[in-house]
Amino acid sequence: MSVATQEEPKKYSKPEGFKGRGKGTTNYKKYKWDCCYFDKEKNSLKQGKFSTIKELNTEFNLNLTNDVVWRITTGNRVDTTQRNKDNSFLSRWGHIKLTKISEDRTHII
Repeated sequence: MSVATQEEPKKYSKPEGFKGRGKGTTNYKKYKWDCCYFDKEKNSLKQGKFSTIKELNTEFNLNLTNDVVWRITTGNRVDTTQRNKDNSFLSRWGHIKLTKISEDRTHII
């Protein structure tokens, strides 16, 4: 028996009868984030629903990371007294309100 005739087992094989996308892939058929954003430069309020954080960042010209989004939505590790004044979390990101939703994208014409 030679080494060339043996086949290596696959690292991952889909279960029998599996259909659809794998776990962790993006689904753009649902809105997942509802954002209310106060634009400090223009002194105006903006709202929108988005499928991804990347889409939200491009629309509102923000630079939100996963950690910042988690801190905004949960309120964990947020200095509510703003003892660091301009360097506190609320002074940087307090003008953004994010809520997690699950809503179908239906366009009404």
